[in-house]
Amino acid sequence: MTELSVMSRTARVSVRAFGALALLTATQQAGAQQAGAQQRYSVDDFMTVTGVREFLFAPDGRTLYFTSSAINTGTSEVFRTTVAGGAPVQLTQTFVPELQTTPVAHRAEPKANIALSGDGSRLFFTSSRYFQAIDNIYSMPAAGGAVVQHTFDDAIIETAPAPSPDGKTLAFFSRTARGTKIHLLDLQSPRAWPRYFAPGADQERNPVWSPDGKTLAFTRSGDVWVQPLAGGVARRLVTSAYPAVSSPVWSPDGSRMAVTASQSGFTQIAVVNVATGAVTPITYAPRENTDPAWSADGRTLAFTLSDGLGLSTQVATAPSDGSGEPRILTTGRGVRSNPQFSPDGRTIAYLESTATRASDVWVMPAAGGTARRVTNSMGRIDPSRLSIPEEVTFNAVDNLPLRALLFRPPGFDATKKYPVIIALHGHPTHWDHSMNLLWQSVINQGFVLIAPNPRGSVGMGHGFHELHVGDYGGTEFEDIMSSVAYLRTLPFIDMTRKATWGGSGGGYMSLVLATQVPDTFRAQVIRAPVSSWKWLAMERYISPGRFATPSRDPQRAREEFGGAYTDIPERYDERSPLNFVERVKVPQLLMHGLRDGSVPPNESRRWVERMRDLKKGNLITYVEYPDEEHSLLRYRTTLRDQMERIPLFLATQLELPQMLTRLKAR
Repeated sequence: MTELSVMSRTARVSVRAFGALALLTATQQAGAQQAGAQQRYSVDDFMTVTGVREFLFAPDGRTLYFTSSAINTGTSEVFRTTVAGGAPVQLTQTFVPELQTTPVAHRAEPKANIALSGDGSRLFFTSSRYFQAIDNIYSMPAAGGAVVQHTFDDAIIETAPAPSPDGKTLAFFSRTARGTKIHLLDLQSPRAWPRYFAPGADQERNPVWSPDGKTLAFTRSGDVWVQPLAGGVARRLVTSAYPAVSSPVWSPDGSRMAVTASQSGFTQIAVVNVATGAVTPITYAPRENTDPAWSADGRTLAFTLSDGLGLSTQVATAPSDGSGEPRILTTGRGVRSNPQFSPDGRTIAYLESTATRASDVWVMPAAGGTARRVTNSMGRIDPSRLSIPEEVTFNAVDNLPLRALLFRPPGFDATKKYPVIIALHGHPTHWDHSMNLLWQSVINQGFVLIAPNPRGSVGMGHGFHELHVGDYGGTEFEDIMSSVAYLRTLPFIDMTRKATWGGSGGGYMSLVLATQVPDTFRAQVIRAPVSSWKWLAMERYISPGRFATPSRDPQRAREEFGGAYTDIPERYDERSPLNFVERVKVPQLLMHGLRDGSVPPNESRRWVERMRDLKKGNLITYVEYPDEEHSLLRYRTTLRDQMERIPLFLATQLELPQMLTRLKAR
């Protein structure tokens, strides 16, 4: 692997990507960190960690299908296992040549959005071959076998496969430059063309079949609508008195529907009578309530609810008639998602990740009780030897309390001084108690890491997120600098050895810090940053298909600034770090994937070229990953490269000779 300190538009570090994502779990922080200088895990050890992305029950209730990165490439493939546990069986793999359209390269691509036919005989999924969200739809026998490709347009998103209960029709939606439309495909005819479900100018997405297969529920104009398949007029499920309901889930008998709505400032769950539109609230509290799922008898809903700070989520149940309060079934810090009842209603399965344990499928009795892990994504890593974060609070400049996670390295000694990394998250998201494998691998080398949630973070209600609107890049900057002030109060932090680490929106904030407080940090690790809001808006506008997602059409105007560049160019320019590169003094490790469907690689290339033009090329190490997407976690080789490259860069720039010697020797 060659490394360039500065790079032209054409020259690049070429990393053939194959990456995976994952994390781990721990028991008692004190025990793990008081264990002292026990042998550190190697990169090879961390590379055995994988992770489960999604799952679903088979109709028999004994079988689970899930996607996992547990293969040598690190891409998510589909597996089958039993609820009782045991060795999973891999069902999908790199597509055979007849499913590869020239000139698509022969490479593994992640699978997602799995769905089963009503009888459980056929498995549907999506995969993208150019950019991370440009999906096509495929299916195969659930027992394994030949893959059939159902959609072929690699220039638009075709996703959310939903087979009808009788298995004869596939519903899905596409996103083009003109918006989203639902399509129906006759699965009984191999030469059938997809047809519009609802011709016309209206936009629809996320089709969901009624249990009898006679009606589709879908999202249109921010609300749930229903329409019979055999003709008939679409109608809004809920009256305008309750606007913007979404995420429809039919009850087993088709008479009701669970929905979510966020007009309270937090996502709440309700049940709607399909015939009358009557709404029965299930939750109403200042916390996020998501992922509703029905029990087989229709009497109970399972869902997830947050702790109000967005740091942890739990699995809960509640009567579907609204007659009782939610009952929380899980405990402990961590992130749970996608709860599902088994077909017999006796068991609830869900995904769980903690700061020290990768995402896996867990099951527990529907009435509550002891949870049991079904899949195992931890490889050779013992979660108890990883860093468990402490939840800490510090005040912003206006005394607004801000929450952060503080990680100490294994073998932590409070009498010593440690280099510190400030982790900067993307937009719009937040840090929580789920696992970040790259963090753990770097913390393992002897770093303290703090992960603050500044204003604009999600998970803490609409109000907290909106605090940055009109001042994007300003309020977050102030809050990150408040975290620096907080670190100054900790006696074990070496304030002369500070670094930042952020991607996407966090990469943007890294560049803001580099230009606004150029003497504060000694190193920065940056992934896929926005360097110029003007150029980002222009590039997204001229090629919207590449930068769309199933739920978002890229806009030229950013609400965080209050308008489009053509309306307020001064605002865009003053918040674009590319205009202030002459101030930069801090060494930067900058990384970007060339298949990034969120932030164009030109955002990094312009930054590098501007640094070179200003004779600052010695401050930049730039790496491009030709096959990678926005997260740089698509392939395992990319993950390994970062796991080796990042601590070596930090140890060099922060002048940590013992760590540097150890890293070079591994």
